[in-house]
Amino acid sequence: MLFSLSSPVLLLLIFVLIIESSTGNSCKGQVDQIDTCKAVVQFPGDCDTATVNLTDTDYAKCNSANFFWSYPVHNLTLIIQTPFTAQKQPYTTYFDNEQIVSGISHVYRIFNNQETDVTTKDKTLIQYSDANYQVVLKFQGPDHLQRYGVNINYDAVSM
Repeated sequence: MLFSLSSPVLLLLIFVLIIESSTGNSCKGQVDQIDTCKAVVQFPGDCDTATVNLTDTDYAKCNSANFFWSYPVHNLTLIIQTPFTAQKQPYTTYFDNEQIVSGISHVYRIFNNQETDVTTKDKTLIQYSDANYQVVLKFQGPDHLQRYGVNINYDAVSM
């Protein structure tokens, strides 16, 4: 009798756990500086999506930057600002796409909370700053670890 009363409770708990695990876990990415404009980006494995915001950091002073996404799984959103942002000057970013496609399946541009797939097989991924003088990209890695890391390298040039 005790088992039959707790069965609905057990089923409810299982249902809640399934819903909880499917909603995803968002967190802030950790950035470990290696050099002036070079860093390792990582986040916990139980995190489905992480954001690294370069606003008001030393990286916002860089026209060129190199980030190594360590253990690239799930989604990493990178909010890029450059010296042109502070000057309110539009700019173009050139990403080394050969490095990106080696470990990332899709790249999405985020503007006004809308995602646009900008994935390309071209050697260079070119993106223009938005009205806020930023470039916001979401990098979609695999669901399970397939490689140790992937380089996200870019150069920003005034338009």
